[in-house]
Amino acid sequence: MAGDAPFGASALVSSVNTVLGFWQMGILWSPLLSTEQSKGRYSLMEQLMPAQAGPPPHVHDFGEELFYILDGELALQLNDQVVVGTPGQLVRIPAGTTHAFAVTTETARVLNFYVPAALDLEITMLGTPATSATLPPPGAEKQATDTQQQAFAQRLHDLATQAMSAQPDLLAQYRPRQPDDGHMP
Repeated sequence: MAGDAPFGASALVSSVNTVLGFWQMGILWSPLLSTEQSKGRYSLMEQLMPAQAGPPPHVHDFGEELFYILDGELALQLNDQVVVGTPGQLVRIPAGTTHAFAVTTETARVLNFYVPAALDLEITMLGTPATSATLPPPGAEKQATDTQQQAFAQRLHDLATQAMSAQPDLLAQYRPRQPDDGHMP
């Protein structure tokens, strides 16, 4: 493309076997295409998630999110409806849509696509580098340092793309009860 720097073919190929994964929120995140690689246009991550994983209702004001389900099942809240996502399905969440999801099987593996890019920044800046391509073992996830938090906050200043929603959490039955820390993925 015009304006893009020259690159070798290897820059166009990535795999969960070759990228550095991160553990955060009990999930293994494998950034396949980063914000930096796409110049902020989009990002793509593979997520390996345990049962009950998933955020409460939230909204991306400026971006779309897509899930392509590889393995397992998700209950997905889309505004005031709940649907079940199964392997082979693509779920598109347009900007402004209140949404949430919860893993309803032992594990689920999905491709998570953001347009424009953003979530991969949180994962890579605040997550714990994974030492294996597995769900995080107990105690493996480390808290982000103050320096990491400040750097991430600075990045978000220009990228604020989501907010908590007042929409009732129709998937609360699938989640363990946790204190609300105001933090969203």
